[in-house]
Amino acid sequence: MLVYTIIVTYNGLKWMQRCLDSLRCSTVQSIPILIDNHSTDNTIPYVKEHYPEAILLPQVKNLGFGQANNIGIRYAMEHHADYVLLINQDASLDPFTLERLLGQCDGESLFVPIHMNGDGTKMDYGFKHYSLLKANNEFVDDLILGQCKEKYVIGEVCAACWLLPIKLLHRVGGFNPIFFHYGEDNNFYHRLCYHGVKTYVVPNTFMFHDRNEFGNTNAYKNKLVYRNLLLIATNINLSFSKRLVAYLRLLKECYMQGISHKQYAPFSFLFGLIKIGVNYKQIIRGRNQEKNNNASWL
Repeated sequence: MLVYTIIVTYNGLKWMQRCLDSLRCSTVQSIPILIDNHSTDNTIPYVKEHYPEAILLPQVKNLGFGQANNIGIRYAMEHHADYVLLINQDASLDPFTLERLLGQCDGESLFVPIHMNGDGTKMDYGFKHYSLLKANNEFVDDLILGQCKEKYVIGEVCAACWLLPIKLLHRVGGFNPIFFHYGEDNNFYHRLCYHGVKTYVVPNTFMFHDRNEFGNTNAYKNKLVYRNLLLIATNINLSFSKRLVAYLRLLKECYMQGISHKQYAPFSFLFGLIKIGVNYKQIIRGRNQEKNNNASWL
């Protein structure tokens, strides 16, 4: 099996050794592809010197997370990959993780390991509270009782570590380029659901994500309301009426949070809605494209 590991880098020099060393130590070897979003911290020269096995695809500007990953995915597909592993620059793998994920993979579903914090002392906050506890109580129960099955269906998981079969990518496509940073993996999950593709977690696999809960909190909160509006607008699972209800719920949330919270303020909702209107034709085209079984955005 030919596996390409795609890493989008942006001023991530401090994590490069740990990330790339973990790939070298993996019991199943993969070919690293680094798509660098115009870093200014010596990432490219460092990788060239210390990791000559890595394929470097430097960009002349910051393309954001989704579009940069699409470049790596396209390269892997053109070079006959069987699987693509996406991993964040600030993440690393347990040596047996890739082998065990591949051992369970059915060739058409998304597979993920358990997401731990950077030093492996506890489960990643986002994975625990938003992916695990809200999605699969069976896994939590079995984990406590020490009687885990080989894999479990799970809900939405952030794209810090995903194993994607090429068959899935041909069916669902890549990341929607309308999302620059944050939201692209949420949109991708909506499309997985639409096409009936399941996401599985494999209990005895681990990745380590060196972030403080939600990574760059300021970046996450920036344009949060617009991003939530955009996720509603691009969700191909929602009818017009369900989309309208979702807009109204978000508007209510904005008011409930209060004007003092800038990211939830009602005027942010209004400006976001105007921006949705400006990009409406692009959103409609994207929804129509994503409903087809093809390599959208790739």
